[in-house]
Amino acid sequence: AIFPHRFSAPPSNAGRTCDCALPPMLPLRASLACRRLPRRLSAPPLEAFNTSRRLSTLSADHTPAPEFDLAAIRSELAVEHAHSAGSECRWDDASAPWHWLDREMSSNMAGETGAVCIYDGAAAALSLRGTASAETLRFVDEHREAERRHLELIECLLPPHKHTRLLPMWRAAGFALGFAPALVSDRALFKTVEAVETFVEEHYGEQIGPLKVHGRCPQLVALLEHCCADEVHHKEDAARRAGAHESLLERAWMAVVRFGSAVAAEAARRV
Repeated sequence: AIFPHRFSAPPSNAGRTCDCALPPMLPLRASLACRRLPRRLSAPPLEAFNTSRRLSTLSADHTPAPEFDLAAIRSELAVEHAHSAGSECRWDDASAPWHWLDREMSSNMAGETGAVCIYDGAAAALSLRGTASAETLRFVDEHREAERRHLELIECLLPPHKHTRLLPMWRAAGFALGFAPALVSDRALFKTVEAVETFVEEHYGEQIGPLKVHGRCPQLVALLEHCCADEVHHKEDAARRAGAHESLLERAWMAVVRFGSAVAAEAARRV
């Protein structure tokens, strides 16, 4: 899953590409290749989906979130496919090659699946432990519900053949990542969630930044920003509950969690 070094904007003249470099904060993998946009700019038809469906949810502070037009977002993804694939395959065709945004969305799907399972594992461990505070139980329930809403959005957005084939592995890994620290202590759970959400905030930012800079996929950007805002809230809530002090062991554990999350996200882009 290689993000083009020069993120191509819709051409005003046939055969031309945008010559704007990506923002410098993006990782090295985002600067390895350059592609030229084809002339075709219209999205393929998407008869396989219910084009009238809209889905709304709640933001992290429980206020109504914007209504998301999934058909419009699919059309944006289809246009990106037409730009990058250079083939006659439609975006919703199971044989169509994945372009960079397909790979990012597959990674998002894996991440939200794993996030739900992290809280499932935490809930199971807290129930088994029997000494968790009511605040910690509420923390798990509220954040799990937010992750379920994110997962529903992405599941409704992507056809099954755009899902990573590694979802069973992410479910098991997510459950274990929530279960083990929650079995140790409430604080261990909070530090784990903080580490995961620190990575997720960066992960969403790597998608949102280039799309916004080049004015692409505004409806998808709105959805990603909504999900990212919830993840930031989860990170900050976990950090507040855990407190500012971190032991050397906790810092090492959080580094391992962030690294593991990055590896998992990359694998979901590829498989």
